[in-house]
Amino acid sequence: MTRLNGAGLTAAALVFVMTPSFASASAVEKYYSDPVENSISDFSREASSDSLNKMKQFELASVLKEFGRNKEALDAYKQIIGTVENENRARFEMAKTYYFTGDYAQAEEEIKNLVFKNIVNWEVYYWWGCILLESGKLPEAEEKFNKAVETDPEKNITYIKLGQLFEKTGDLSRAILNYKLGIKHDKTYTELNRKIAQLYELKNENVNAYSYWRKVGDIDAADKMAIQKTNGFMANIPFLRLKAKEYEELKKVQRAQIIPPDKALVSNNGGIALIKVGLMEGAASISFKCGSDFDFVNDRSESIFKGYKLAEYFFEYDRMKKEPYFSDGKEKIYFKRDMYVSRYNPEASTTVYNVQYAEGFYWSEKKDTTYSGDFLVRFQDNGFTLINIVNMEEYLYGVVPSEMPPSWPQEALKAQAVAARTYTFQHMDRHRKKGYDVCSQQHCAVYTGLNGEDKNSNRAVDDTRGQILYGSNYKILDTFYSHDCGGHTQDVNEVWGLKKVASLAGIYDGKNRQWDFPLSPFYLEEYVRTKPDVYCKAGGAIETSFRWIRYLDAASLSYYIDKNNELGRIREIKPVRRAKGGALTKVYVAGDKGSKTYGFDSMRTALGKIRSNVIKWEYISDENGYIKEIYIYGAGWGHGVGMCQRGLKGMADDNQHYEGMLYHYFPGSYIKNKY
Repeated sequence: MTRLNGAGLTAAALVFVMTPSFASASAVEKYYSDPVENSISDFSREASSDSLNKMKQFELASVLKEFGRNKEALDAYKQIIGTVENENRARFEMAKTYYFTGDYAQAEEEIKNLVFKNIVNWEVYYWWGCILLESGKLPEAEEKFNKAVETDPEKNITYIKLGQLFEKTGDLSRAILNYKLGIKHDKTYTELNRKIAQLYELKNENVNAYSYWRKVGDIDAADKMAIQKTNGFMANIPFLRLKAKEYEELKKVQRAQIIPPDKALVSNNGGIALIKVGLMEGAASISFKCGSDFDFVNDRSESIFKGYKLAEYFFEYDRMKKEPYFSDGKEKIYFKRDMYVSRYNPEASTTVYNVQYAEGFYWSEKKDTTYSGDFLVRFQDNGFTLINIVNMEEYLYGVVPSEMPPSWPQEALKAQAVAARTYTFQHMDRHRKKGYDVCSQQHCAVYTGLNGEDKNSNRAVDDTRGQILYGSNYKILDTFYSHDCGGHTQDVNEVWGLKKVASLAGIYDGKNRQWDFPLSPFYLEEYVRTKPDVYCKAGGAIETSFRWIRYLDAASLSYYIDKNNELGRIREIKPVRRAKGGALTKVYVAGDKGSKTYGFDSMRTALGKIRSNVIKWEYISDENGYIKEIYIYGAGWGHGVGMCQRGLKGMADDNQHYEGMLYHYFPGSYIKNKY
């Protein structure tokens, strides 16, 4: 059988040798049925009837941990040790589970047993540090955490624990340093910005505190505390007001130097469809500069005002007159209907100021962005909507390099171009009620206009011009794609309830099939905590894209899962339903005020903006039954349906052709030219 590292462990004695799980088909079937909890009785019965079979005990312990039933899981591990005393993997899991149940002395004893046998790696040191930290042995805990960092400096959760340790010792500077390192090694942990801001306040370093509260607000513009804090600091610290003024002046100088470039039109573009892309929605104002003279044209095709090349214009709302207007800073032109910006020179581009990208994510930013095409401005719901009108191929020039690094192999870029073109055609009416076809964010596809364009990705678009993918049902395919499937894609029917299509069934993403899906509970746990040799392992970022750990303490868990304070303190998190590809599609959360069930997409945000749904977890409850800490182990990044972008990199590195890549991810599909 294939030999794989159990739980990410590298110490030889903790390597787990893959053997048959011995779990019955009926138990595994229940594990992938709604509710998952019904499978516990089957796994328990099988473990009891064959108590000497260690695999059945591993299976039972694995599913019990997901429901916070740590004492029962501990009994299963004890049963294994009672049968096979030298089963070091079970002893390691037993040490952790003793820690989860609050028996720190016995947990440390089990860890020392492993260390005595010279079985050590970063995880052994990490959990040893956690045990010592909870036992109040802070100097010894620091030593073990430092050993964990030496063994594997990429694991950000070690830095977080060091941050907690230094908070306890009162060394706030070192706490801040380690929290910063935690973010550096995994930028998903944006809640650490809030913690750092609060620690800077305790140190009376208010300028630094302001900077980190700004980071919180930049990611979540609706965060009330971030708004309150940044406004308060700005009002009370003259230095910050001075810096803000200097920044605005610098921005004016920089924008005065912007010259939106001319860009040659796509050749023979007569048959290429135009697309309306929503760039802004609900904006208080819109400011821009065009590289050509242009007309402001109303929805009756009447030119009502001439705009000039390189002059700045803006749209705003007059609250006194309760009407929108546009202006060059000298004259206000009021309007009630849609307004078009129609260029005289069709090759001219336009720079739009402060376009928001990825709000709510750690890479969120506002930036001045340059686009081809004309524009439609619509005022609705007390805010402006800005729509870019551009042809499909020019749109793809701005999409492909935003969705995939343009430095990746050309065949991967071609596959991305075909998938993005197909997806756009299939979803042209997705935002019809708002007046445009697709948005420029992750909801549809990231589109950054000319700013993102690259000659390599442009060539991929040109080389596949007009090509779209049809599915096994002979219709234009919903070519869903995500960054990293983790090793197995998901079935569209199981995760979203969409009509079953053979071309959107889940597939194993590798040459040599090491794992037979659906996986039993224990082997799913192994899968998300190891690094199988699959296509999407390629391309780096192994610790944050391919396999990752999300740690949340009680405060962070409540921050994400209960922002509206509907649930109260969290007592229970339960898996409800899984797809056969391993993705959790429904999760139940209960607090002391209420309960809630989250679906496939919403749970990723609720559980700390986790990267994917292919997850297993274990959590620790305090003496009152509230969740104190949770560790979520995950595989991949994104919804996992359809095409795996990082898998394309792996297949291209294997010298495969883009058509074959697409047929791999969309079985039974075929390519046809739309124009």
